[in-house]
Amino acid sequence: MRTLHALQREMLVLVADYGDPCGQDIKRELEEYHDATIRSEQLYHHLDSLCERGFVEKHHADGRTNAYVMTDAGREWLERQTNWVRSHIEP
Repeated sequence: MRTLHALQREMLVLVADYGDPCGQDIKRELEEYHDATIRSEQLYHHLDSLCERGFVEKHHADGRTNAYVMTDAGREWLERQTNWVRSHIEP
């Protein structure tokens, strides 16, 4: 299984949950969860990495905003990761 940074895994979960969030939606949710500021450069670096790996696709939502959509490969990776975590925490 390909390794992802913890923040990338969380971003993948958010893309799956929101459907087609923009970067600022993801940033806002992560900042609330971590109670910390996420730098835009960090956010978009990781989103670009997820796109390069084929886990999400970036689409233009409007003139300035991109939306991110889960790919089949991203969904499969997330399902494998979820099953692996579940296998280690359930009795």
